[in-house]
Amino acid sequence: MSRDLEGRIGVVTGAGRGIGREIARSLAADGMSLLLLARTGTEVRALAEELHGSYGGKMLPAAVDVSDPAAVQRVIAHAEQQLGTVDLLVNNAATIESREVRFWEGDAAEMWRVIETNLRGPLLMTRALLPPMVQRGHGHVVNIASRARAATATGTYTGYAVSKRALSVLTQSLVGPLTGTGVVVIDVLPGLVRTELTESMPVWTTRDDVEWDDVAATARVVTDVARGRYDAQSGAVLEAPLLEEP
Repeated sequence: MSRDLEGRIGVVTGAGRGIGREIARSLAADGMSLLLLARTGTEVRALAEELHGSYGGKMLPAAVDVSDPAAVQRVIAHAEQQLGTVDLLVNNAATIESREVRFWEGDAAEMWRVIETNLRGPLLMTRALLPPMVQRGHGHVVNIASRARAATATGTYTGYAVSKRALSVLTQSLVGPLTGTGVVVIDVLPGLVRTELTESMPVWTTRDDVEWDDVAATARVVTDVARGRYDAQSGAVLEAPLLEEP
């Protein structure tokens, strides 16, 4: 078994379930120690025990709202004390509107809560972790992006669509300033993965012709980013399902 990431430290948000959980498992299997973040502490505590038992390495679980600046600062400071300086940040935590309705029929407050989690969260996490990466001359930031195909297909889920498009703009805005620093920022597109989030969306669950993409493909691509495979492509958009084709 490869242990290319032995001694490295990673942070995965939204690690308690779905895509984040698979990413964490792949990174741990490759030797990385992890700060596992989710809103629900029970899930990440169970995951931390599982990963430590299976792969060793330090696993630090924490329940945190990534859109809360003070909470982000506290958990990052704690992680640096317990684990060390972070080498990899995976901004995966995301949510979506509870109803598939058109913009003018939706709840503006709910849309804003979606944007705060999906955009403000990554912004705060990245702002907290970039300075030490730049200072060391090494680091990776992975933003789990989306083409928001449900929003395109139905004209709904406005907060999700806006936040995910803006997250990709954040990635692109960092490319120039990070040039020459040794820090790489990349978008990863998981495709259409079966998770609790996608299974809450009628646009996918009411159709029998949906082809689901393999969540393991996204986990493998993120692990390859951490290994440095895509360092020459900072700012790239990596479509995990396509990269997994033979």
